[in-house]
Amino acid sequence: MVLLGLRMPAPVSGAVGLVTGVAGRLTGGGRDVWARPGRLHIETHGVHGVDGARVARRVERVLERHPGVVWARVNAPACRVVVEVADPPPPRRELVALVTRAESTPTSVDEEIAEEELRHPAEGPQRTGVLANLVVDAVALGLAGLTQVAPWAPLPAELAGLVSAVELHPRLREFAARRLHGQERAESLVSMAAGLAQALAAGGSGVVVDVAERVGRWREARADQQSWRAAEPRLISGPEDAGADPVVVERPRPLPDGPVERYQRRALAVGAAVVAAAAPLVGLRRAAAVGLATLPKAAEAGRAAFASHLGLMLARSGALVMDRAVLRRLDRLDTLVLDGAALRSGRWALTDLVPLAGADTDEVAEHGFALFAAENPWDVREAGEWTLAPVDKLELRGRTGVRQRRGLADTGAEVVLGLARRSRLEAVLAVEADIAPRLDPVIGAARRAGLRILLATDEQRPRADYADALVERGGSLAGVVRDIQAAGGVVMLLSGDRRALAAADCGLGVHTGGSPPPWGAHVLIGTELGPAALLVEAVVAARRVDRDCIVLARAATGIGALAALVGGATRPAARSLGVVNVGAALGFADGAWRAHRSWPAGRR
Repeated sequence: MVLLGLRMPAPVSGAVGLVTGVAGRLTGGGRDVWARPGRLHIETHGVHGVDGARVARRVERVLERHPGVVWARVNAPACRVVVEVADPPPPRRELVALVTRAESTPTSVDEEIAEEELRHPAEGPQRTGVLANLVVDAVALGLAGLTQVAPWAPLPAELAGLVSAVELHPRLREFAARRLHGQERAESLVSMAAGLAQALAAGGSGVVVDVAERVGRWREARADQQSWRAAEPRLISGPEDAGADPVVVERPRPLPDGPVERYQRRALAVGAAVVAAAAPLVGLRRAAAVGLATLPKAAEAGRAAFASHLGLMLARSGALVMDRAVLRRLDRLDTLVLDGAALRSGRWALTDLVPLAGADTDEVAEHGFALFAAENPWDVREAGEWTLAPVDKLELRGRTGVRQRRGLADTGAEVVLGLARRSRLEAVLAVEADIAPRLDPVIGAARRAGLRILLATDEQRPRADYADALVERGGSLAGVVRDIQAAGGVVMLLSGDRRALAAADCGLGVHTGGSPPPWGAHVLIGTELGPAALLVEAVVAARRVDRDCIVLARAATGIGALAALVGGATRPAARSLGVVNVGAALGFADGAWRAHRSWPAGRR
């Protein structure tokens, strides 16, 4: 077998052929279907883009003509059609065939890549390519041991370094993603190639780090699948909860580079310059070894470990991560947008009380608070000779408190109640929507992360002392998000507006009972803001991981370059890569530890 222009020995050639076949089977197609009694979620394609809605309606119609189908709704953001089936259920293969037939419109390359990037939590580890990578890594470790005793010479370590450069450089990753139709597919295939090349060139140290990363992703995907299994019956009670039209996810400008991306670009550019400058002085192979020492593997390994461990803990906390990629860009966030509508808890609170002339303040306060109903302040409430209700519902004689009511309304009261005693108005009370519990930890975490806090609301005088600025929510919260992104911001949004959540860089979907889930959110957090506070806190930890791992990568560069220059003349690149791999192992450990520390001890 010839690999990248090099003829490989027969045993290695056979092993690589076997790995390629196994990996192809493990990552090979097949349509994902998740099922529970009475319901299936079938992977569907072509539901994005200009014809997405039309394709979705056709899929629904075709399925609902089947006598064994009760209803079918396409959830475009998740690339799934949710099918409620009769008892006994129809054969699964029949329904999958109907979906395939209904998707008659060929998808564009951009749409195919977008759908490839979506990883539904129901898929589990089998569909992520992690298993294929682990198989390749296991074979690579075997080959690494074999090269130590085999009669043939190992591959040049420079070859392994070149493949790793493709894996680590942001621009080269984007190029590979375009050519291989998807970022995750490209990462998986390039990682397999890098693992085999390192095993045959520089030993198994780099493969060990790769195995640790794959195991972390496996555990994350498995936890997401278990979280989905528990949440699905609660999220989808009928067809009105299941369906969702496509959402626009494109940013008005590209996502800015984070600290890791900036360091990767600089480090690899410096490495290339070092090779060119040092080659006439120390020879091409030793110069290449010094250049390979600049590979920023520690930074990427630390971020991957942090994201996997964080995703695992989020799933265990009850949050539903719909897009795991968002956990790998927390370090870039700089703005937190709070949707005022999503902050309402569904309850109401008394915020002010104004006694009228001659009324006893203590007495009216005691009866006003006793009669107030936080669930529904519009009800008429009576106790003895006292009545609390909106003023227009009271049967009053004499004064009506017009001036006092106007004053409360001018200061922001959403509802003004009257407290009457035997048909005489004694006081007026201001009522405002209660804020969802646990908002204070979210604000505190945002302050520690240095995020700019914006409140999107249409209220005239909102209670928003915590916000750095107010923005008009208007009819399109997604427009607010895109305006911030167009100005260079990277947005975390807390909302129940699914279109705005999809437009955000990190959308945290608030979901209350009685309304459809905000499909399009990257993370569904329900009614509790606890997971939101923990995710904002994770922004701080993600930045610390970046800082630590960039320091480790720089240290590995210095030590690796020294090892390449002062060591023996044989295999300087292997020595350099060995130091880089040690740095990556330390970065991986730091990322996992930081993620663990960012989570409250009682919820780990």
